[in-house]
Amino acid sequence: MSTFYFGGKWSDELDLIVTRPMVRPTWAPETEFTPIIGRPRKNPYTKTYYENARMIVRAVMADASQEKVRDIYSTLRGYGHFVISTSPYEYMNAYCRLPVPEAQALLMAELPIEFECEPFAYKTVSSGFGITDATSYVEVPNTGTVFVDPIIWYKPNKATTVFDCNGKTFTIATPQEIITASYATTYKITINCDDELVYFTRPNGENVGCTELSTGSFPRLGVGMNYIKHNGVREAHIDYTERFY
Repeated sequence: MSTFYFGGKWSDELDLIVTRPMVRPTWAPETEFTPIIGRPRKNPYTKTYYENARMIVRAVMADASQEKVRDIYSTLRGYGHFVISTSPYEYMNAYCRLPVPEAQALLMAELPIEFECEPFAYKTVSSGFGITDATSYVEVPNTGTVFVDPIIWYKPNKATTVFDCNGKTFTIATPQEIITASYATTYKITINCDDELVYFTRPNGENVGCTELSTGSFPRLGVGMNYIKHNGVREAHIDYTERFY
């Protein structure tokens, strides 16, 4: 029997029985075709973004009591990690909607549960390791089928730090506050490549944005083996989650 996980609970914990097999969606970039005068065919253009995928889970309630229905409606709502038992080692980021009103669900004991899944499917176990000594290229493997935008954090020891990922450089000027503090190890700088943000963390845990101090291409890990290095730091670490179409 198929099951799914969302909102911190598995469907069988909610006494939901999935009535149809679940197959996770896949993603592909959308291609548009534009006619060009004088040419016998249209010119294809592939978009750089991916559309969300909709998935409807058909389920019935083993227990249609008002208490259980309220538990279902309080759990299956909003945004969160969505896992299906047919792909147990992957998760999707999804929005959950219950189109059937609660009162109707009590009478029908049946629920079509709609999930709008963002690209892509993510590996449930993240990867990461220290790159403190990566003053010459070190290998960073990506076993997924999609590029990955990692998170890199480091503790600077100079006014400017340069990261080189697959030959493309990303430069961050160290915030003056850290320089004034003599590059204290209680500060660290984070590069969030997915959101294209850079911020530093103060000793009290407060995050302060400093994206304006950066130039160049945010590091991106392609499929297969990647290579990264920097021009020297006190400490550095890279974290990423491999993902699939």
